[in-house]
Amino acid sequence: MKFLRLCHSQQLLYALYVYNPSENVTVDERLYAFKGRCQFRQYMPKKPAKYGIKFWVACCSKSSYAWIMQIYTGKPSSGTREKNQEMRMVLDMVKGLKGHNITCDNFFTAYSLGVELKKRI
Repeated sequence: MKFLRLCHSQQLLYALYVYNPSENVTVDERLYAFKGRCQFRQYMPKKPAKYGIKFWVACCSKSSYAWIMQIYTGKPSSGTREKNQEMRMVLDMVKGLKGHNITCDNFFTAYSLGVELKKRI
């Protein structure tokens, strides 16, 4: 049900594939401040804005242009937390890239992610 509420905005966000980023791409999470009512509003105590909507973002490091963004809508409907979610997000975000340098912070970093990205070169 959560996907149905985002179907129009999700198509808009995937339209960003038209832009070709430079050789350096950064993957990170971003919290856009939002205090209204929303099923997938997140609480992140270490961020300046504590409440908001969480996005996964892949940006071109040279121009700071967001190449692709995905909205995090919370736990799957099964109710169990997804394992290796960070790895899946990075791989989804850089799916169309070959020969690029991918940079991400320690939240996403894992040995298995490095091995998988190495296979895709």
